[in-house]
Amino acid sequence: MAEPTLEKDPITVVIPTHNAGYRLVELLDGLQGQTVKPAQILVIDSGSTDKTPELARSRNCKVITIDRINFEHGTTRNLAVSEVSTEFTVFLTQDAIPANEYMIAELIKPMQANPNIAICYGRQLPRPNARPLERLAREFNYPSQPALKTKNDTKTLGLKTFFCSNSCSAIRCSTFNELGGFENNVIVNEDMLFAAKAILEGYSVYYAADAKVYHSHAYSLLQTFRRCFNIGRFFADNRWLLKHAGLKRYGYGMFRSGVKTFWQKRMPHYIAALLVELTVKAAACKLGWYYQLLFYDKHKTHL
Repeated sequence: MAEPTLEKDPITVVIPTHNAGYRLVELLDGLQGQTVKPAQILVIDSGSTDKTPELARSRNCKVITIDRINFEHGTTRNLAVSEVSTEFTVFLTQDAIPANEYMIAELIKPMQANPNIAICYGRQLPRPNARPLERLAREFNYPSQPALKTKNDTKTLGLKTFFCSNSCSAIRCSTFNELGGFENNVIVNEDMLFAAKAILEGYSVYYAADAKVYHSHAYSLLQTFRRCFNIGRFFADNRWLLKHAGLKRYGYGMFRSGVKTFWQKRMPHYIAALLVELTVKAAACKLGWYYQLLFYDKHKTHL
């Protein structure tokens, strides 16, 4: 197969923002230095009070503003895609910074070579100052080897078959629209839902390990609890996902990886810290699950 010609396929980059601050400057500088420069950068801002929209406009971005109360992960990105005229759209979050000048090229290249790929997501590297537990999570979820994931992988990969992240991802707009885009009004994981829908419809998902961004967080246990509580609510609303891929093996795999990593690095106290964090995550997910079933069960239909 001939090498894909990137110049024939203009790229739009979509960045949802809210009080992005200096990270947006870093991100836009990183995009300016790409070997494949976006034809358009579309910033969709939800009620920033720190002049994020003005900064974006000063850097020649197209800006769409919405009220903060109207922000929703899937709906907001669908709105952005409705404004896109290029064949490919790259999604980034405001704090995902390209690790080098090849990020866009490496993210788009697999989709140009294989039209059956519905979404391609990149590798998230921990920031240099990331804490050991966050570094472990990035390395566990974003390994150094690329992967093409299809429906045949659900038995071996479990839920990770559908794992995907819009912090750094790309879609082919025609396929995206054919599949109905992201689901509206979901709490979290709109990217996972789209990936699952695509895979179950016969498309594939690609993990582009050479498309790298720096992206990590320093969540407190309370912030971790809140996030996992919403993840539990998400799975209660989308129980059909668990019929296709199991959830339990993910936590076990993370713990086993952590024990190996921290033992080799002679940091055994972090094994205890990891166990506490995983316990908090599991409890939060379970509580979110039952909370959603008791108060907000939507009785979703199965795919």
